[in-house]
Amino acid sequence: MVVVRSQESGVGSQESVSSSVALAKEENFAVEWFENRLNEVKSELEILYKDFRLSEALKTVYSLIWDDFCSWYLEWVKPGFEQPIEKAVYEKTVGFFEELIQLLHPFMPFITEEIYHQLKERKEGDDLTIRQQLPISKWQSAVLDQANLLKEVITALRDTRNKQQLKPKEEIKLFIQSGKEANYNNILPILSKQVNAATVVFVKEPVANAISVVIGKDKFYLQTDQVIDTGSQKDQLQKDLDYLKGFLISVEKKLGNEKFVQNAKPEVIEIERKKKADAEEKIKVIEESLSLL
Repeated sequence: MVVVRSQESGVGSQESVSSSVALAKEENFAVEWFENRLNEVKSELEILYKDFRLSEALKTVYSLIWDDFCSWYLEWVKPGFEQPIEKAVYEKTVGFFEELIQLLHPFMPFITEEIYHQLKERKEGDDLTIRQQLPISKWQSAVLDQANLLKEVITALRDTRNKQQLKPKEEIKLFIQSGKEANYNNILPILSKQVNAATVVFVKEPVANAISVVIGKDKFYLQTDQVIDTGSQKDQLQKDLDYLKGFLISVEKKLGNEKFVQNAKPEVIEIERKKKADAEEKIKVIEESLSLL
């Protein structure tokens, strides 16, 4: 059973969520995300077709199918070992696949038509050649942002596990130190499954005897029964720190250039100031992590 836990002040204060609730949230978010992503891409394709940018349209469809649908969505909705997939999720997934086949149809007409008819029995005249696309619905940027956060965290934590030679089947305990815990509300079940975390706990203070990872402005701590190689952790954190310090210097030079400040648009200057603030915050987080090793 996957248990998602929340901590307010101390490791002992925890609230468990049942596996059935976690599973429902996991599937619902994945379906909601891909539905939003599909509508976003369909809107992008309309513009590309209007401008006759067919090569870019094909690349966009390819990325949607291979990167979003195959690499992420199918992994997120895949049921646990020897567990059946929910009927509603299965039907939604088949529906998504039909739309993807339809988007690919202008570039691969014969094979997509064959696949379309192999999926299920069709009425006479129900062919991709003349089938109208479903209308484009408005997508929610917040859902897309959460999915991007989820992808970034999963990728970084898997990379960390690999560097620490933690086998995928080995369970970990995951602790998250974030100033924006609400960002993770809908994605914790998927995150715990994808990184094989037995528990996920929000903390206010650093966790000792754990592998620390800095992702954006958030800290993640992985606890395992294996012996931790702190040397490789220090090396990676130091590399990240050196890069950010160099990046910060370049931004500060730009903001200290009077000609740049006088001639640049206000929004450009604001972007550079945000880069500076973000870099300073990340440097602080990494230095704190290094001090614990």
